[in-house]
Amino acid sequence: MKKIEKVKIGSRALTAAIPFIGGTINSLWADFSAHRKELRFAELVNSLESDIQVIQNINQSFITHEDFLDLFENISRHVVIERDSAKRIMYKNLIVSSAKDVNANFDKTEKYIRLLEAITTNETIYLKIFLNPRKFNDECGSPIVNKNDEGDSYSTYWENVTVLELLKRLLPNLPTEDILDSLDFLEKNRLVNTNNGADSLKTNGNPIDLLENKITEKGMNFIDYITCENY
Repeated sequence: MKKIEKVKIGSRALTAAIPFIGGTINSLWADFSAHRKELRFAELVNSLESDIQVIQNINQSFITHEDFLDLFENISRHVVIERDSAKRIMYKNLIVSSAKDVNANFDKTEKYIRLLEAITTNETIYLKIFLNPRKFNDECGSPIVNKNDEGDSYSTYWENVTVLELLKRLLPNLPTEDILDSLDFLEKNRLVNTNNGADSLKTNGNPIDLLENKITEKGMNFIDYITCENY
C-alpha cells in the first residue's frame, strides 16, 4: 500500500475528532521520507486513531486549540527517530493522556515530552520497579525474599538493606554506576525519592518493602501520562 493511502486510512478518525489535524499529518508524512520513519509515523497515527475513539470525554478545548498541532508535530518528530518501540508508545500516550485530562495544559505536556526524551530505557525499568516492587520481584524469580520463611521457627533473622543493594539484586547485570546514574536522574527530576539509593531498612520481614512508596506525586502523574491506563 502506498504511503499516501496508508495515511488517509489512519487519519480519518483523527480528522473527525481533531479539527485541522489532517493537513498537519500530510505535511509531516511528506517530511518523513525514510522507510522506517514512515512506518513509525503510520504506527503513531493508527494507534492514536484507535485510542482517541475510546475516550469517553475528550478535552475539546485542548485538542481544538491551535497549539495542539504544534504539540502533535513535536511528538511525531520524536517518534520517528525513536528506536525503542516502548518509548514510541509512551510518546503516543502523552497525546492521549492530554486529550482526556480535564486539567491538561501545553506547558505540562511539553515538560513531559522533554523528560521522556531524556529518560533511558533503564530508568523506565526503575519506575516500573518502584511502582510495584513485589510484582517485579516475582517476575524476576524472587531474588529478594524473607529469610525467616526459609529458616527454623526458633530464631529470627534481621537484615539491613539499602535501596541500592535491592536494585542490584533485582538487576544483577547492570553496573552499580549505571544504577546510581539513573537514580540521580530520577531524583533530580523529582520522580522518585530514595536519597540516591541510600535509604535503608532493618527488617525481619521481606526487604522488598523498602522499595514501596518511593515514587513522588509528580512521578505518579508522569507514569499515568506515559502509560495512559485510565480512559
